[in-house]
Amino acid sequence: MGRTTLLLGCQAEPFTQLPQSAVLNKSKDRRVMGKNKTVLFILPIVSWGLLYNQAFLDMISIWSTSKTYEHGFFIIPICLWVAWLQRRQFFAQPHDIAWWPIFLLPLPNLLWLVGYAADLALFEHIAAITSLQLMLWALLGTPRARVMWFPICYLIYCVPFGEQLIAPLQEITAELAITFLGLMNIPAYHEGLSITIPNGHFYVAEACSGIRFLISSLAIGCLFAYFQFTKVWKRIAFMGFSFIFPIIANGIRATGIILIGYFTDMAHATGADHLVYGWVFFSIVIVCIFLVANRFADPLPDSANPSATSQPISAPPIKAVGLVSALLLSFALWGKSISLSEQVILATTPMLSDSQPTDHSTWGITFPHASRSQSAVNRETDTYFYTARYSLWQNKGELISSENTLFDKDVWSVGQSIPLELDTQTQANSLSLTSKTGKKIQLVYWYCVNRFCSHDPITIKLFQAGLLITGGQGHADVFAITSHDPNIAKQQARRWLLESNTNP
Repeated sequence: MGRTTLLLGCQAEPFTQLPQSAVLNKSKDRRVMGKNKTVLFILPIVSWGLLYNQAFLDMISIWSTSKTYEHGFFIIPICLWVAWLQRRQFFAQPHDIAWWPIFLLPLPNLLWLVGYAADLALFEHIAAITSLQLMLWALLGTPRARVMWFPICYLIYCVPFGEQLIAPLQEITAELAITFLGLMNIPAYHEGLSITIPNGHFYVAEACSGIRFLISSLAIGCLFAYFQFTKVWKRIAFMGFSFIFPIIANGIRATGIILIGYFTDMAHATGADHLVYGWVFFSIVIVCIFLVANRFADPLPDSANPSATSQPISAPPIKAVGLVSALLLSFALWGKSISLSEQVILATTPMLSDSQPTDHSTWGITFPHASRSQSAVNRETDTYFYTARYSLWQNKGELISSENTLFDKDVWSVGQSIPLELDTQTQANSLSLTSKTGKKIQLVYWYCVNRFCSHDPITIKLFQAGLLITGGQGHADVFAITSHDPNIAKQQARRWLLESNTNP
């Protein structure tokens, strides 16, 4: 009995002490893991904010001022709502660090640097969102990020994109309207974006392009595709439908407005009617998209409650956190080092020798904040010239900007846009402009950064960004010529380019 009692006594001591130490260790582990998780997100988020705060604020400003991108305010709440729905599956996955997105993180950072140097807001916005997506993937780990793939990817709709589609959508809308009117045997004539019927005239403006409906329909269609379909091919097909259907519907809307004007002798379909019909059609488009998604929806999978428990990080995340933060901060410092300082511009490119200075242009071209600008005219050939020069490093104003306009859009409409080869290395753009009174002129224009010339704004922006990133110096010019005779405009453009390259 003594031995038995002694043996039991020896076993009694560990049984009374183990639970207390286990509880203390478990509580300590929880506190350490809580601190790790806090550090895991705070440092990279702060670093991301230092680099992309201006880009994010710029996106918010665009959401609040542009009706095309008002949906941006709903994207983050939708992402949080979908993430909340997936919370059980999320916490059932092991928490780990993903290294591939960390290695990819310099790519959007480099895109931001180019956008910051060239003042390309779209590049900055894309870089801000894609870097956030990569950072979330890295810090959550691949298993958990796989559960949250949709809300992470859906953040891309925060980017105000699609302006490049406005011009093609205007042309498509005009073509669809003419096609539908022809099917109904209603006489109509169109030149460019202008549509004329026997009792009225219509112009497919930027607001009539349907870009607002298209982007909003894509965002809603993407959400429907995620919840209504489980097969990948169905999701892709439905996204294609969400893209094509609003374009066709916008053509029908434009045709309907023309028909109302035709049958009411232009008493309606003007002014506020456009807004009313637009919202009615947008509501119909969304209802149709929902009905199609509901009609072909896949059956919902059985919801199984995962029994697996969340596993801790297998290795300390400090290295990953430090690497992510260092990458973001290094690009932030690099970008801030590209400080702008005024550079004196001594003169603009000289005008042609047989031209005479004039006080203003006749077609409404404006390039505000230019260091130097001048207009001239050759009355013998009835040709007008305009040029403006910017320093690459001036604080306010630049060659490619939304503030700059090549012509007064309230007076002139574009007929044809044709590339024009001025020499073996330079292409200009030739626009046929028609005023509301029927007057026609030919506008030829191109841009130059130092001796590099092109009519493409993006090419000029990227070339300028390369000079700024490497500390290059120089100037940027715009050249514009108008004439009633397209051939004369081309000849004068070639002469001007030759003389400007000879005497920069």
